[in-house]
Amino acid sequence: MRREFKEADIKAVGGLSPVERDIPGINIMMDLAVEAIPAFRRCMESGRGVKQWWHSAKRACRSLREANSESALGFLLRKGVQSEALNWYDVSEKNYTKWILTTGSTGVAEWYAPLYHTQLPTPVENGGRFPEAGIQGEDSNIRNIVFGQVIAIDRTLFDDDQTGQIKSYSSKLGSSMSILESVWATSRFIGVARTYANVTVPASTYTTTDTLGTTVTGPFSSTLYGPNNGNRPSTFNALNFGRLANAYVQLLNAVDPLQNKIIVNPNRLIVSSMDALQGQVLLEPGPWPAVIGPSNTATQGVLGGTTSAAGATQGALMGFPGGWGSKNPFGGMGIQLVVERYFPDWAWAFGEGAKGIVNQERDPMEVIEEAKNAGSYFEFDSIRYRSRKRFNMDWIGGGSRFWWLGNDGSATGTL
Repeated sequence: MRREFKEADIKAVGGLSPVERDIPGINIMMDLAVEAIPAFRRCMESGRGVKQWWHSAKRACRSLREANSESALGFLLRKGVQSEALNWYDVSEKNYTKWILTTGSTGVAEWYAPLYHTQLPTPVENGGRFPEAGIQGEDSNIRNIVFGQVIAIDRTLFDDDQTGQIKSYSSKLGSSMSILESVWATSRFIGVARTYANVTVPASTYTTTDTLGTTVTGPFSSTLYGPNNGNRPSTFNALNFGRLANAYVQLLNAVDPLQNKIIVNPNRLIVSSMDALQGQVLLEPGPWPAVIGPSNTATQGVLGGTTSAAGATQGALMGFPGGWGSKNPFGGMGIQLVVERYFPDWAWAFGEGAKGIVNQERDPMEVIEEAKNAGSYFEFDSIRYRSRKRFNMDWIGGGSRFWWLGNDGSATGTL
């Protein structure tokens, strides 16, 4: 006779299908699961980890007289995989959230149409005609994409695993999705097509308009603001003090297609792992950093007594105002350093966080177990899990004006 279970108990174990209700020994397994699964959550939340719960579950399973390893312990472990994979997703590094704007989505795509500032008023003579102000904007849309993968685990391996490696491997569903998001975000930021491992990220479809009314393809152009000014240098170079100072000045002078200055408050310096220490040095408050060799025109420093090296000043370390021991102008400005492991080596960018580029999320990350009475589970005794998330990332109209790309990774620096 089928036992009727309390709704609270069914919720506690993560659900119970009609097929599962007919599994031999389900009454005893449910009695155990109602205690064990909440205990698992408490162990994780308290920081005691899986090990303590694992030993408690094994001791409890030994007391089950009608249940074998496949129907009892394996049942409990498989219930834990989904939350384990999601936990890995939550704790994996996602530094792109520190500089991208995350928005929700309710459809197949979302449209964005920001307007630039109007033209400025001009003097009107007595009886004269008031001039019509030009209004200009740019429209763009981001279409959501489904991302995911499936992993299959032989049930025997899963149930007999003594080291926990099988369950740990399944958690890679979560961390892999996190890595994919970071790769997608950093690639779309730079704007060009890129292949990382087994993933190819298409080039950004972003376009904008320069001050001459010419369409610019891609987020960064050395002539976006005029013949000699843009949101990237004409030649990419590795990060140093002089180039960061130039980026700061260029951002403060950014203009829209109508040549109105836009207000940019640079507060994020994004660097690859190659510049992790260099970035810290450049933003450190106080008298440090006055380091040898950070100017644009020389690679060797001069400490006093000569001006023979390009970029050197008498008795000072070149490239840093005032030389050694002087105050760092970038220190105390509230600029946050973001080390992006998935930026191309030596790439760096400077700009205002949460402006210009959007992370558009349609469906959250989920991990689903295949039904036990169908598919590979039924035919091959294989347990399959699928991860899925629906989102997309890209620039929206005019947004790249809030950022400066100093290097796309094509210029190699030195350690």
